[in-house]
Amino acid sequence: MFQDMSKDFDIKRIKRSNTGCSAVVGSHVHPFNEIFYLSSGECTSFIDHNIYKFGKGDLVIVPSGCLHRTTYNGKGMHERIVISFRNEATEWIENQTGKELMENCMKPGVVNIPEKRRDYVVALLDKLIFENDSPDELSPAFIKVGLIELLLFIIRCKNYEENVIKEIDVDNRIIQEVATYIYEHYADNLSLEYVADKFNLSRSYLSKKFKTATGFGFKEYIINVRIQNACNLLLETNQLLILHLNVALMTVIILEMLSGKQRGYLHISTVRMKLFKSAFIILYLISYNIFNIIVLKMDFVYKVR
Repeated sequence: MFQDMSKDFDIKRIKRSNTGCSAVVGSHVHPFNEIFYLSSGECTSFIDHNIYKFGKGDLVIVPSGCLHRTTYNGKGMHERIVISFRNEATEWIENQTGKELMENCMKPGVVNIPEKRRDYVVALLDKLIFENDSPDELSPAFIKVGLIELLLFIIRCKNYEENVIKEIDVDNRIIQEVATYIYEHYADNLSLEYVADKFNLSRSYLSKKFKTATGFGFKEYIINVRIQNACNLLLETNQLLILHLNVALMTVIILEMLSGKQRGYLHISTVRMKLFKSAFIILYLISYNIFNIIVLKMDFVYKVR
């Protein structure tokens, strides 16, 4: 689910040939920004609890830390150009234009590039591919300038062009509402039956429709949202808190291992097992507050499994 890259910038052209009705790219989240331009084909993307349908000439924005999954619809060739980059370029633009414009630029979603401007975008992407694939000592500077130009173009499109921001998929409005509800209440005790009743749907209909519309199984989506929020909490946490959290998590893991003796997983004497449990329960109590905030509140250890 979690993906990272070894460098600060990458761009690649990806071609996918579908022999069936659709193909799904696994759900994932990454600590870098991603923009991809669809050169041919049609897709449905589930981005940050929103469902979008898009096609040739559309540009998809996925900011860092955003859970997403893409389904390529229909048979034939699908081609996209994918740009991955860290925040250095966005910070430079933010200093020049202001924070609000840059934040709006990097909001997750889909931008329909005006047809008269698509050749410009494709040429710019081709330059970035060339500099990335055939680098010399000047290539890093050309890449930085080209990426900044692309981001400024997106800002201009969003702010000054009409009808460029794609709306969410209206055909799946009810599933959109369900996904948003889960996204906003991920820490609650959510079950298929509870959510189906809340939205006046049958369990079987919600289960099948949710999978079709988002690409996620119902429980799979809840798990992914909880994991994503756990990662975000860890990234926003200071080092001392992380140390305490590690102690708490290690305590739970070892307690789970020790309790496995009763199920035949481990062979430890009863006395030694009681001593281990006593020691680690003390550690657990020391870091209970942190553990409660980050783990128990999210139901991450027990309900996700």
